[in-house]
Amino acid sequence: MRREDLDWLLAGPPWVRYAVESQLLGLAPDVHPVLEDEAVQRVIRRLKSRETGLPALSSGKVHYTDTGKAYWDLFLLADIGLTVKDAGLEEEAEDVFRFQLPDGTFRIPPNVQPDYFCMSAILIASLARMGYRDDDRVLRYIRAIMSSQLTNGGWDCYGDDYGRDSCPMDDMNILMLLGNYESRREDPALNNAIDHLLAHREEGRHLYGFGTGKRFHALQYPAVKYGILRVLDVLSLYPYAVNSRSFIAMLDHVRSKGRNGRYTPEAAAYEYRDFDFGQMNEPSRWLTFLVNRIEQRAGL
Repeated sequence: MRREDLDWLLAGPPWVRYAVESQLLGLAPDVHPVLEDEAVQRVIRRLKSRETGLPALSSGKVHYTDTGKAYWDLFLLADIGLTVKDAGLEEEAEDVFRFQLPDGTFRIPPNVQPDYFCMSAILIASLARMGYRDDDRVLRYIRAIMSSQLTNGGWDCYGDDYGRDSCPMDDMNILMLLGNYESRREDPALNNAIDHLLAHREEGRHLYGFGTGKRFHALQYPAVKYGILRVLDVLSLYPYAVNSRSFIAMLDHVRSKGRNGRYTPEAAAYEYRDFDFGQMNEPSRWLTFLVNRIEQRAGL
């Protein structure tokens, strides 16, 4: 990264500086300025709310496609690098595990069935990043996931194994969770799922309702419904992926959208208007950080 780009990132709000210092520079910055940031405080309050947060999951009012609610607010805090303890969300995190079944799967209202790993993995991947990586309940969930892997190497919500293509959303969100573990990042058992994601854009097919058209290619955070930045971010955790031609082609496409090394959102969610990725008027430090994180992981 150019020094001028790094200086620009570090001149941003506390949550950007914290992510850059901890994840790109390998430092141990003070978390308190992040927790004092008004935008971050609002996200934490939403996560504690019985209308929009983790306690609201039991009501069935929170869907995994809802921005500004439990799934993606938790995802944002995890991406910044906060822990559950940092955010004071220990009690709320326990609300999630109340939906876990004896076999390790989750049944979350309104429609997250036990084999819908694509949905539950969003929450559990965030919790794993936020201090629960070695929690027995998370590990039991991972065992349930691995026992449900199709013979073609991927996953789908139907759990059948009749030669179907795996679902790209399942593959991406499960790989997002498993990427928290060094031992999984080079596990050849995941290579086919990685290949499915890499091939999906090249083939341009709609699979399970997920395509690779204009919306997929738009720079947006969070990419709730499936998007190029999140696919790249997940795949950048896996050495097998970053060495592929398809990965480089996707990354080059994203890079082509940059202006002087800075990236501007092409779509934005109103609920995140307090953050620079929630507007489309000027370059976003957060999107620029994400691209640089992908590049650093990939050794580029």
